[in-house]
Amino acid sequence: VGNTADIIYVSDEKEVRKEIIKALKKHKNSITLYYPGIVERFMNYRNNAYSDFFERLSIDNGYYMGILSGYCVDIDEDGVTFQFNYLTTKKQERYICKTAKKIAKRYRKKSTYEKVKGAHDYLTAHMVYDDRYYNPYYAFKSGRGLCMSYALAFQRILQEMNIPCIYVKGEYHAWNMVKLKGRWYGVDVTWDDSGDTYRYFLKGTTDFTDHKRPAGIYVGKLRMAKKSFLRK
Repeated sequence: VGNTADIIYVSDEKEVRKEIIKALKKHKNSITLYYPGIVERFMNYRNNAYSDFFERLSIDNGYYMGILSGYCVDIDEDGVTFQFNYLTTKKQERYICKTAKKIAKRYRKKSTYEKVKGAHDYLTAHMVYDDRYYNPYYAFKSGRGLCMSYALAFQRILQEMNIPCIYVKGEYHAWNMVKLKGRWYGVDVTWDDSGDTYRYFLKGTTDFTDHKRPAGIYVGKLRMAKKSFLRK
């Protein structure tokens, strides 16, 4: 792992996740963490390539998980080391942050529904689908990108609005899940930008059948809405 002076000592797995998110926000390339039992815990996670751990982390903050182009986990007696590669640069993230804050500020006095709709409408109005760009930076800077650009940009705006949102990356497509009034709804900004503007906006499971929800142990426990959200 390296010099023990570089190890961050935490009390439990919840703090591990917090420290990783802090590291990702700073675009750090590696971080080493330790608490009694972490080695055994992550040896178990290794059985399914750490997917359960990173799924839980994506619920905590899916945007920063989404901008990873790759990661590596190394376990030894001194702790667990995480190494990261990113889709974006630190400079690009500063631009994304500034722009997302500016967009969110427009809706600060609006209802939660109007905030979600505002983020959705901003992207459908300003973006054009372009499969040459997968980095969310280009969604904000140039108004271009493929599905993961739309989904990550949408989530980043909702982060600034303090609205729970998950970035969902399937085998061939990316979209979002948004929490509204205690339930989770599906949103696909990409598909709304290519046809009916709100066909895939705040949809329940009965109206979102062409989007397969991840079968993970944590996402599977989320309280999904069956019917689409109706503004009252």
